[in-house]
Amino acid sequence: MMLLGRKRPHNGKPITQTAIVDTKSQLKETRSKEVMDIFMQQTKLTPTENNLPTANLRQDANMSSYKTTTLSKHSEDVQLIWSLAIALTQANQAASVKKWMRDLVQPGLENQLKRSQELYVNDPFITTFVYMTFGQTDAASESAQAQNDFNLAMFIIHSETKDTTQVVQQQILDFKANGQWQTMTVFHKKCWYAVAGDLGYMAADDFAVTERVYWQCALGMYIWFGTRHGSFDLSRYNKALDDRTSSNINQFKTTKHTAVPDVRCLWYQLLQWWIGNDRVANIDEWPLDLVWLLTLYKQPNTMNETYALRWIEYLETQDMAELAIYATFFLKRPAEKLNHILRECEWSNEAKLINSYHIPRKQVYVAKALNAHDSWDYEGEFRCLIQGGLKEQAKMALLHFLLPKIYDDSDTALTKSIHFLSEMPNPDEDDDIKTLTDTYRALLTKDNMEHAERYIKELQQLQQKYKSKNLHTLLQGLIESLTDHM
Repeated sequence: MMLLGRKRPHNGKPITQTAIVDTKSQLKETRSKEVMDIFMQQTKLTPTENNLPTANLRQDANMSSYKTTTLSKHSEDVQLIWSLAIALTQANQAASVKKWMRDLVQPGLENQLKRSQELYVNDPFITTFVYMTFGQTDAASESAQAQNDFNLAMFIIHSETKDTTQVVQQQILDFKANGQWQTMTVFHKKCWYAVAGDLGYMAADDFAVTERVYWQCALGMYIWFGTRHGSFDLSRYNKALDDRTSSNINQFKTTKHTAVPDVRCLWYQLLQWWIGNDRVANIDEWPLDLVWLLTLYKQPNTMNETYALRWIEYLETQDMAELAIYATFFLKRPAEKLNHILRECEWSNEAKLINSYHIPRKQVYVAKALNAHDSWDYEGEFRCLIQGGLKEQAKMALLHFLLPKIYDDSDTALTKSIHFLSEMPNPDEDDDIKTLTDTYRALLTKDNMEHAERYIKELQQLQQKYKSKNLHTLLQGLIESLTDHM
């Protein structure tokens, strides 16, 4: 009996699922920084005048760079899904995935060989077959040669580099026609069927090729032998698992004798998701950094952008605001999220945002001004807008918030107001600023009161021009103060 895979689900005690992601905050933080450092090396930002930069992966970007010693400290589930994702994104995807599957099952090979050879003493091709179930084509070929089936040995080797399916299937038909097939042992036949890519139930021989093969090895056989050379395809494997009612007896028996995969395995979920079968994919359980990277490294991509936003928000909560900003550039529409992070002002390197991240200077200063406004720091808001060259916005902040906040009829308040008005670019060229400056100076020095009526008239015009309640209150106070001194 070979590699007893779990068959159909059965009632019984629930299997406890181990933790998927290492929750140690220090390890998560270290890994997050590491992932972002690598990501920044593999991407580029192209400046766009008066707009956010264009963000792209570099031509030589490769997910294999994310396989680090830090990753090796995570759980086996996490390491496996990461390593498979790396294999799936390689240029020679089919070869990479085949190798990944071999590496996955290889630790069980020696024990399975010993066990199978003891169980099937009278079938010398059991060794060849076991090697094939573990994807060990070189060893399988040598084993076939040892049993004097040199054609089988040749086709096993050629299956790695050529599409030999039709040739091998024809060879099997020839064997059956000349009577040679009937003299072969069960596992000898299974070896020929496997290299021909026929892995289901064979009615003429009344066996399923992958019967009693552990589910990971059965999956591997479909990947190694059941797909067209040079491609990665799970359609035949998924058909073998299709347990929906079927009038096809061969399909029914194939499904019955194909071990059921453990859909809790994250790597298996990823494998199916990659080909478009998301029924088993519980993406919320996958490592968030990997999910985010998959939205970028796998194209075309149907991954919900919610996961990218979760990753960005995680970086924010870990006090990595500048890294969160960088990740935001890769959203389909980054402006809203970027402005939100900028407005929080938890970043520190302003020069980096402007010079390295190519965020428009005005956008950075608007965000700083809004942050100051949120904190009722109207002076800080005004100065940020001035520094950012945002003259009109600075004027509105000055008129509607800063001047009304500091106004009273004391000399200190009047002097301070005159100072802020003078900080406006070219204050003498703006009639509104000039009117207010003249009014404040008249009230401070008590000079030019002969112009009080003109000032009052101009202030009343400002009341009509602007609808702000704060500004109206300020202007009314100035009018009353002028009236008192007339």
